[in-house]
Formats: sequence, structure tokens, C-alpha cells
Amino acid sequence: MLPVVSRASGVYVYDEEGRAYLDGCSGAINVNLGHGVPEITQRMHEQIDQVNFVYRTQFRSRPLMELAERLADLAPGGLNHVEFANSGSEGIEMALRLVTLLHSRRHNPHKCVVLTEEPSYHGMTAGALGASGHPLRRSGLQSLLGNQVTVARVRPTHGALRAGVEEWQEAIDRVGANRLAAVIVEPVGGAASGAVPCDREVLRFLRSAADEQRFVLVADEVMSGMGRTGRWFGCDHADIAPDVMVLGKGISAGYAAMSAVLVSDEIADALGRNIGSLVFGHTMAGAPLAAAASLAVTEYLVQHDLAERAATAGKHLSGLLETVCRRHRLVKDVRGLGLQQALGLHGDPERFPGISLDLTEAARAEGLLLYPAGCTPITESVLVAPPLTSTDEELTELVRRLDRALTLLAQPVPEPVAR
Repeated sequence: MLPVVSRASGVYVYDEEGRAYLDGCSGAINVNLGHGVPEITQRMHEQIDQVNFVYRTQFRSRPLMELAERLADLAPGGLNHVEFANSGSEGIEMALRLVTLLHSRRHNPHKCVVLTEEPSYHGMTAGALGASGHPLRRSGLQSLLGNQVTVARVRPTHGALRAGVEEWQEAIDRVGANRLAAVIVEPVGGAASGAVPCDREVLRFLRSAADEQRFVLVADEVMSGMGRTGRWFGCDHADIAPDVMVLGKGISAGYAAMSAVLVSDEIADALGRNIGSLVFGHTMAGAPLAAAASLAVTEYLVQHDLAERAATAGKHLSGLLETVCRRHRLVKDVRGLGLQQALGLHGDPERFPGISLDLTEAARAEGLLLYPAGCTPITESVLVAPPLTSTDEELTELVRRLDRALTLLAQPVPEPVAR
């Protein structure tokens, strides 16, 4: 049975029994600033006292307008049009609709296939899950998901964790330029692969192929965006700009429900720039309270240069995790970028998912929160992604608790004593 939460502060969450849990996964890899940051909560209180909700077709709000400007300034070049939703899943849904509308407006309705990777995970709503290369989460829902989006998959070669240029080229050729509407890619893997980075050359190849064959390159930066990987966005590691970029999680750092879809000027112009009215009408999308929280989070990230901190802290964390990897046979590798890292695990194909859930529970017993990941035995892993504000001492304590959890997991369960 799960503990009942009482309060949270910094990198620690406390239950009603007074026990402290070090948040080694930032909630769901979204509490990027840690818990209870006064600069954020104060801005939220101020906004509540003014106005917390207006409907987007009736008013604009200053916090939302400023947030859009800040995000466009941070984003790779050309992504100047911003629309808002409530979650990463909704953001991916919006991106899928944008792609479909774009090709319809360009009189290419036959360009209707979305190419995604397996493994990948893009959200829990029907379109987003249908586009996800996550067979575990799609299981049992095929009758619902089959009608949501026309999808083709690219898969890595045997034993690899992500597809390479050759596999992507083959998949694009198989679909054909006349049918390929979009490619959706995670620059750094999340729940499906366990923090495996997409090769820089793959991202550069996809950018070039999108330009040549006129499909839309969509970057799913819901988890990897907003400084998590040591750059502002995962695409920045390859120095490319997608046509559409979806942000979530870290954009509000767990303080409110918010996501954003950044769109290139070219696509916005083709759709008449009134994108919001074309693709979604969520009641709470872009509400002033969520906008104020997200604006405060974005300003805090910039003022404290937390993308750079994630890069530095990530190197420190990686070194500590490598030491753990050498100490425990259960761990097969350490991977990731910045503070989006994972331990790849030697799982049991007959009991999948199993070992990642066991390690998560063992870590909880040691006062450490981790996030199980992977959609196949080869990708089974646990995400280690603490807040970007974590100190070196807190990272050391995280790994100390992780080491104890792995030791606990390796101990044989004693046989019951016969009476």
C-alpha cells in the first residue's frame, strides 16, 4: 500500500508517518525545480488574488503572452508560434492534428502516415498512445487505437536500443515520400527506452530528410525539454530545429497543468496562424494561474542557469552511477544525458516487467523514489532523474540509497521456517 503524502520540500517528500523520501525521479520526471520553491509559490498566490481563470476565446492574459515569448526565445530558430494545452499527451494530440490539417491545406491528404520509433512513448490519450512505440501500454487497446492514427514503425537492429540512420532511411523509403506526413521522435528516450539518447546523426538525418521529402519533423520534448538533459532542449545536442516541438512536464515543474506546442513560422503561415481554434478547445488550456506558474518556472530556470547545472550535475551523477553499475550484476549499463539518466537492468524475459518494479519497491524501502521504465525485456530500466536543483551532496545521498536498494534486492529471500 502506498504511503500517504504529508508535505514536500526541496528534493524530499514526507509521508504522514514522518518518513523522508529522496525524490530521485522528480515525481514523474517533471518536478524539475524540487518541491516548494518560494519564488514559484509566491507568484501563484499573487495570480490567484488577481484572476486564476479566463476562457481563451474571451480574454488573453499577460502571463500567457509573456510565457509564449520566453519559450520562443529559448527554442531553436524559427519556432515562434506557441499554442498551449494541459499535458504532454494533449500536446502530441495537437501536433498530430496540426500535421493532418497542414497536408490537407496543402492539398496532400494522401500524406497521412506518421512514422514513429519502437521503443517510444508519446502519451496516454488515444492518438498519442496510438503513435507510441510502447506495446506494453498499448496492450488490450488495439480496437480503440487502430482508428486514431495511421502509423508506421521503425525498429532498431537486434540488440540495439534505438534505431540508427540506416533503419530510419529504410522505414522512410518503405512508407514513401508521397504518404509520409510526419516523423515523431524523442531526442532522449523516456518511459519506453529508459533515457537512451537518439544519436545526433539520426536527428540530423531526419532534419535533412524532412526538408527533402516535405514531411513534418515533430520533436517530443515533453520529458527532455526545459534544461533536463543539460541543454535547453534535447534537439540542441544535435544543433537542429524541428518543425514542431512539444513541451510538458518541466514547463511547469509540477506546480500546475501545462504543456506547449511550438510551431515553425512556415507551418503557422500555412494554417493561417489561428491554430488554437483549429486543433483544440480544452477549457483549462492556458489558464492564467497555470501560465503564471509556468512563467515563474521558466524565469527561475533561466536566472539560475539550470540547463548548465543539469549538464554539470549529470556528469557527477553518471560517475556515481557507473560505480554502482560495477558493484551490482543486476545493472547492465548507465545511459542518458544531463539529469535524465537510467540504469539498464538484466531483466527476466519470462517475468517482464518485473525487475524494474522490484527495484523501485526496494528503493522506496530505502527512502528513495525511482521511476520504472522500458517496454521490452531489453529496455527494462529505472529512470534516475532528480530535480535540476539537486546539490552534489544530495546526488551522493541518492546513489547511496540506490546502492542499498540494489544490495537488498540481491539478497535471497529466506525460506519459511517449518512449524
